[in-house]
Amino acid sequence: MTTPAKTRIDGQTALAAWREGAILIDVRSEQGRSKNGEVQGAIIVAKSDVVDVVTRRLRGRSSAQPVILFCGSVAGTAPLIEALVAAGETAVADVEGGVAALTGENGLAVVQAVPA
Repeated sequence: MTTPAKTRIDGQTALAAWREGAILIDVRSEQGRSKNGEVQGAIIVAKSDVVDVVTRRLRGRSSAQPVILFCGSVAGTAPLIEALVAAGETAVADVEGGVAALTGENGLAVVQAVPA
């Protein structure tokens, strides 16, 4: 098993990778998305489903196509990156600074979630 050389990337690197075809996955809770909005272009996946979604449902993607996870904090994604690496994924990373690093100045748009 090969471990990625760098699994934590900054927001600008994540944005550049997304613009080049990386898949962004938002693992924040429904409460977190309701409070801070949803990130345009990101796929919403429950933390408990991340390994299954990436390894099985996204298997049609090129294994070299990066998958980038983000949350409201690094503590939310670091264990998921470890689980994905253990499952054999090598093109995975998480965003240092979480959602705020992706949606700041010149970042991705935030769409306010509709309250349930």
